[in-house]
Formats: sequence, C-alpha cells, structure tokens
Amino acid sequence: MQYDERKLLQSIAQGDPHAFSELVARYWNNIYSQALVYLKSTHAAQDIVQDVFLKVWEKRHTLPDIERFDAFLFIIARNQIISSFRKKIAHPLSHSIEEAIPEDNAYPDDVLACKELQGVIATGIELLPSQQKTAFLLSREEGLTYDAVAIQMGLSRETVKKHIGRALNFLRQYVQAHADISLTLLLYFFF
Repeated sequence: MQYDERKLLQSIAQGDPHAFSELVARYWNNIYSQALVYLKSTHAAQDIVQDVFLKVWEKRHTLPDIERFDAFLFIIARNQIISSFRKKIAHPLSHSIEEAIPEDNAYPDDVLACKELQGVIATGIELLPSQQKTAFLLSREEGLTYDAVAIQMGLSRETVKKHIGRALNFLRQYVQAHADISLTLLLYFFF
C-alpha cells in the first residue's frame, strides 16, 4: 500500500509497522549517504541510520504534528552524526585523527587535509606551556582520566582539568589561526 507522507506519518503514529517499513524504505538511502560522507565508514553509517529510525519510532506519537518531515529527519540524522563524533573525543587525540584519515579509496584532498590538520595540531601542542602540554598529552595520547593524570603529575584533579581545558582552548585558536577553514571545521570533530 502506497501512502502519501501525511497519512504515512499518521499511520506510524498509530503503530502501523507497514507504514514504518515504507518510511524506512523511502529515506534509508538518503540518511545513509549523508552519514557515509561524514563518517567514512559503512558500518558507522549503517549504525547511524538505525539509530535515526529508532528515534523516529520512539517519537512516532509526535509525527502527525510535524510540518516538514524531511527537515525533522535531517535534524535527527545530523544530531546522531555529531554524537558519533563526540564519542570519538573520548579516544586519545592522535588515534582519533589517524582514524579520521580516509582510507586508500578516499579523495587525495581529504587525506591531505587530515594530515595537514594533524601537523598543525602537533605544532600547537609543542607550543603549550609545560604543565598544560603534559596534562593534555597524558589525557589525550595516553588516554588517562583526569584523576590518573592528577596522580601522575602530583596535582589536584581540578588543576588538571583547568590545564587540559586551557590547552584545548589554545589549540582551537591556534588551528583557527594557522589552518584553512576546512581544517578548522575538522577540528571541532576532534575537540
């Protein structure tokens, strides 16, 4: 059965699994393509699409009130992609950047941009004051918690947190001043 969008959303709100299947069929490729562009991983993109449709199902009761479903879906997809990048922040910095460098089948410009960003960040790290640099590297490269860094450096947890926060702020500003706009945008995915 073919639904127009308004009836489709109303049917989904009432729990119709066939209507939901049709919605998934209509929008799956669009969301998948969007996620793949940013995540550069088929598995991660598939996970994002599943998460998006799970959120749609969870919010199904509100669907009939939505004026522009495509915009609603885009916002959910965007938020899921951003959440995916935020989760990478918990990983050590150098590993996150290396993972973001596209594979052999990527565009050479993407590989070059990621390597350039890596170089700019490395230069910025070298310019950090000693305590900030040590706390930052222990946290991001060694993957240590604030508490573990505090013990290793003989500082309080709050002092370590301030050092890392200041280091991140400096690095954001440094990259903005020393890299082109595309590298600056990449920076926000890592910090």
